[in-house]
Amino acid sequence: MAQCLSDDLCRTVVINSISIAEELREYENITVLVTGGQMECNGSFYDTITVEMINRLRFDKCFVTSACISAPFGMSIQKSRNVGLIYAVLNNSKVKVGLYPAEKIGLDSIISICPAEKLDYLITDWEAYKEDLKKFDQVGIKVVVVERE
Repeated sequence: MAQCLSDDLCRTVVINSISIAEELREYENITVLVTGGQMECNGSFYDTITVEMINRLRFDKCFVTSACISAPFGMSIQKSRNVGLIYAVLNNSKVKVGLYPAEKIGLDSIISICPAEKLDYLITDWEAYKEDLKKFDQVGIKVVVVERE
């Protein structure tokens, strides 16, 4: 997503990833806040310090993803270290957008983060199964399918 932003976008972006922050440095009109805490080997932050910073902020809109999402089990993930951060971001955001490619939809990972209904929007690609997307629509999530270029 960071690579596809408009050059004239004026926003403040809060990010927990050094690599994504590096991508955002290219945009003159975007102010980047990087969460603190203990950095993992992948360049991301998930620990208590990170969650505390997120809890002190309020967001107009958030964009989140996880390992999988299904209408019955919700957003799910393999590692418990990520749950607190994602939950804090969702709780402190007015509009919640899930970014999920087709291969993550309709599946469940081992740990539930929250019900799917916590999202306002689900953005996916053209390869997502219509049956899966219909289930999200039925629970009140607006589904946006990005078409092929």
